[in-house]
Amino acid sequence: MLYVIRRAVGLAMLLSALFAAAASAAAPEGPRLAFVRWTTKPPKLELLSIDATGSGLRKIAGGNVGKKKAARGAPTPFEGPTWSPDGTRIAYSGGFGKSRAVWIGAPDGSGMQVVPGLREATGPIFAPDGHTIAFSRTRARQHIDIKHPEKYRSYFSTSAWTVDLETGTERRLTPWRNGLSNEPSSFSPDGSTLAMSRADADGEDAVALNLIDGSTKVLARSAEQPVYSPDGSRVAFISYRDRNQIEGFDRPVLVGELYVSNVDGSGPRRLTHTIDKQESAPSWDPSGQRLAYTQSSDPEALGLDNVIMEINADGSCRKDLFDGLRKPKTLGPGLYGPVWQPGLGREAGRIDCTSR
Repeated sequence: MLYVIRRAVGLAMLLSALFAAAASAAAPEGPRLAFVRWTTKPPKLELLSIDATGSGLRKIAGGNVGKKKAARGAPTPFEGPTWSPDGTRIAYSGGFGKSRAVWIGAPDGSGMQVVPGLREATGPIFAPDGHTIAFSRTRARQHIDIKHPEKYRSYFSTSAWTVDLETGTERRLTPWRNGLSNEPSSFSPDGSTLAMSRADADGEDAVALNLIDGSTKVLARSAEQPVYSPDGSRVAFISYRDRNQIEGFDRPVLVGELYVSNVDGSGPRRLTHTIDKQESAPSWDPSGQRLAYTQSSDPEALGLDNVIMEINADGSCRKDLFDGLRKPKTLGPGLYGPVWQPGLGREAGRIDCTSR
């Protein structure tokens, strides 16, 4: 009981500090896109933002992971951040393993603090109410009997959760089951459903979880990373239905294309036709007219060859937006999870096909 009281007090103090920081934060005006950058030489993990032209690079959090102070607040690679619905706060997952935590602060990086008690959380997603965050947790175990190696056993499962930042109340949304993974990617604008990537022995699907009755609906088969459009009428996702493959280290690897469908999964439309590249992490601009995403030419390179792309929601005007200031003939930096900052006045609108 004492722990619950302390945590509630800690969360209340955190929220008070965050709102105060957000009120005074000098964030850039206009459209902004936040993402994580992993640089290997020197080793850096940073949360950054750019404007709608791919310029105006600004650091929000993180730094040289060789320095203890900077490493503590450094984002986890392979994941992107999430914005509060009004764009006044940004959250991300930082650290590794049991030291992993969720950090929240203002758009300029001020007031960054760890959410108390939220350990081993990954992939935070803000809900439309502004005080609920969805995330996932993973359980992985293995047992090896040296005398009887044939009795090797393993367990791996990822479940979806929510936490109320005002009370600290956590809620597990999906069951623990060996081989089952549920990773949240987007709330519907009314907050009634949570889009997720669900994977098991039968494959991976983009699904919508009804947060009221617990039922699930498939949005797209052989797909992942579903994201609702700002008005809730459409869903963007990464689809493997085209069965595109490229050569991997020891076997062919499936690569996905960016699709958009109606919110019920009907009328799927393929936006990209890059059969030798992997698209991932789609994000809608607040206007609903364009999407940002990452593109990799080597899905097995840990995203170290990712570039941030943009495309209109009708599939026109696909362009490179940001390459992380990559040097010729080098691997890296890695770019992950680009997310448009929401809020009035932050709409990037439709891409002008005549400009670069």
